[in-house]
Amino acid sequence: MGRMLLLPTGGALLIAAALFSQSSGPVETVLDRVAARLESFNPKSSWTASISSTQIEHDRKWRPERTTVQTKAVTVTEGRREEEILKVVQTADGKTTDITERYLVERRERWEKYRAHRAAEERGKPSAKRSSLRGIRLDDYAALVPFSAERRTEFSFDIREANAPDGRRVYLLDVRAEVKDTMNWEGTYTIDATTYTPIHARLRPSDRPAFVKEIEVEADFEVFEDVNIIPRRTWVRINAGFLFIKRFHVVSEEVYSDIRITP
Repeated sequence: MGRMLLLPTGGALLIAAALFSQSSGPVETVLDRVAARLESFNPKSSWTASISSTQIEHDRKWRPERTTVQTKAVTVTEGRREEEILKVVQTADGKTTDITERYLVERRERWEKYRAHRAAEERGKPSAKRSSLRGIRLDDYAALVPFSAERRTEFSFDIREANAPDGRRVYLLDVRAEVKDTMNWEGTYTIDATTYTPIHARLRPSDRPAFVKEIEVEADFEVFEDVNIIPRRTWVRINAGFLFIKRFHVVSEEVYSDIRITP
C-alpha cells in the first residue's frame, strides 16, 4: 500500500484512447465519482501494519553513499497514528551497523526540539518559517488529493483511458495546479475505472520552498475491507539544500505489509 500490483510509469501503460469526449465520460463526472468513493472510507478507522522503510543518501552525482533501513510497526487508532521503531541498520563503505539505540536517542532529541518550536509558536514568539511540505504523510490523502468540489477549483484536469497490465480498465488523470502552492500537488493519478478508486499516484508540489530543488513522490494504494484506503508503497525523491553549504540527494521508499483492520 502480499504487495499489490505496481502500475508501471513512463509509457508502460497501453493507452487506449486520448482525451475523453463529453459523451464518453466528462471529467467532472469522474471527479465526482472519485470524490464520492474517497468520502465512503472511514478516516477514523483503526488498523495495524508492518513497515519496511529504506532511505538511500546520494552524492551530488546521485551515486549511493549510505543506506538506512528501518523496520517499524504502525498502529492507527480511530485515525490517530503511532509508530514504533523496531530496528534500524545502516550501510556505508561496505559495512552494515545496527544503529537502533543511537537513532532512537536522536529521534527523541528532534521531537523535543519540535515540541519547543510549537510551544514558541503558540506563545506568539517569532520563529523560523516551516515549509508546509513537512509533516505531510502519503496516507493523509485528504491533504493532497484535488477531487473534492472545494479543492478542484484550483486545478485543471485531463483524462485518458488505459489498460493496466492485468487487463483492468483504468483512467489516467493528469492534474495541473492553476494555483501554485506547496500544498497543491500535480501529476498523474491512476484510477480504477470500475470502482473509481485511486490506485497509483505520481506527483510533485506545484510550488516549492527555495531550498528544495526537486521533490517527487509515488504511492500505490489499496482498499482494505472496504473500510479504508491505505498506501501499500510510497516512494520519495528529494534534492534539497541550503545555498552551497549542504545538499541532500535522498530517495526513500516505504513498503507496508501485514495490514489488518482492527475493530
